[in-house]
Amino acid sequence: MFKKILKDVGLSETASQIYLRLAEIGYASARQLSENLNLPRPTIYDNLKLLIIDGLVIEKEEGSKKIFGIDDTKNLLHYVRSKIDDLTTNEKRIKELLPSLPFNLSSLDPKIKFYPGIEGMRQVLKDMLWYKNIETTTMWPISEMVDILGDDYLANLNRRRIRQGISIRGIWPNDKKVDFKKCPYLGVGKAHLRELRLAPKEMNWNMSYWQYADKVAFISSRAEGFGFVIHSKDFVDLIKTQFEVIWKLSKLIKAQPEYTDGFLKTV
Repeated sequence: MFKKILKDVGLSETASQIYLRLAEIGYASARQLSENLNLPRPTIYDNLKLLIIDGLVIEKEEGSKKIFGIDDTKNLLHYVRSKIDDLTTNEKRIKELLPSLPFNLSSLDPKIKFYPGIEGMRQVLKDMLWYKNIETTTMWPISEMVDILGDDYLANLNRRRIRQGISIRGIWPNDKKVDFKKCPYLGVGKAHLRELRLAPKEMNWNMSYWQYADKVAFISSRAEGFGFVIHSKDFVDLIKTQFEVIWKLSKLIKAQPEYTDGFLKTV
């Protein structure tokens, strides 16, 4: 886990290995690290130099040889903070430069991205989290989606969605409701940034969609096992029109629900 974190904040695979090994054994020479990690000595030296520059490793002489060890462990937090500051600065620069970039108009053509398997289905929804303070619409056979995606994934997705200020108007089929006592992350009301309605009883479906910005993310049933995202303004306009018709025909779920056998009553 710690090795993955080091890689995520910008250290190479080899630099991460060296840092963690020094954390385990204390001071060591480049030769000892080379033998210990089964890596060429020039590779060890190159990565040690980078770690020293980043303030994560120090070098000192012991007799006639140089040895290396972890610098103050607080420096690792300083290193992470500097990376965050750099990313924040670059984000501001990109926002300033984006309007002036000479994009090829062909890049604006409609796009479809396909994601196979359960992990692909989970990955589809992460694209939405790049956005902030937007209104979205969904049509989910929610009980099936909970079974497919899992409580932990959906609870985490919901927390991140709320932090991003992404609101939802959602429609569920009557035959695929959930026990809200078991799935509190699916709550409705202002705190959850979510409105829900139940579709007319004659409407049933297995595939889910989530419309956001100029995109629609689809997730199939477990049996088919795939997801895809369509990036097309015209297609989004079609989905929005259909959604509004069904929304008007659907029954509102109360913000403070009453329960009958664990399921929500509607008004």
